[in-house]
Amino acid sequence: MASEFDEALSRIAQVVMFENWLRFYFISEEEGGKLLIRLPEKAMKKLRTCYAAFYGLAESLNNREIDHQTSINEVCLFVAAEIDGKGVSEQLIGQVFDSVEFQTELQLFSAWVQAHEEKLEDAFMEFTDWLARYAVWKQDEKVEAYRKHLLSHMAGMDQEASTASH
Repeated sequence: MASEFDEALSRIAQVVMFENWLRFYFISEEEGGKLLIRLPEKAMKKLRTCYAAFYGLAESLNNREIDHQTSINEVCLFVAAEIDGKGVSEQLIGQVFDSVEFQTELQLFSAWVQAHEEKLEDAFMEFTDWLARYAVWKQDEKVEAYRKHLLSHMAGMDQEASTASH
């Protein structure tokens, strides 16, 4: 059985992954080079039905100019509104965001997206398909070795930062 921390990490990581999926398929470059997430009405209806747990995030990002900071802000606001107090405490959310495990998970997911970008661009894939393919990819022994390397490296960096601040 997964620990409370692991469950919270999984829930929060999926929010970040969903936001990434939205940007991957629904970003639109507008006049002046502005990037916006544009979700057609049909897509919004499907998201409400198929991804109800994430619908509020899609709604808050729809037709908004998007950049790295906006993504971070909206994910954090969504986590605070939809996860905080609903089986996950504010303190645990903070622990997850600050954890080496969470940062490693995000780095692995980013590596997976980059490694499979061409395939992901070939045809639209549902978010559940992304999650399933990512889970299979993570089971590869080379990926597991890379995950352990990242955890070790990031834990060392975290330890150095902690020692330097004291």
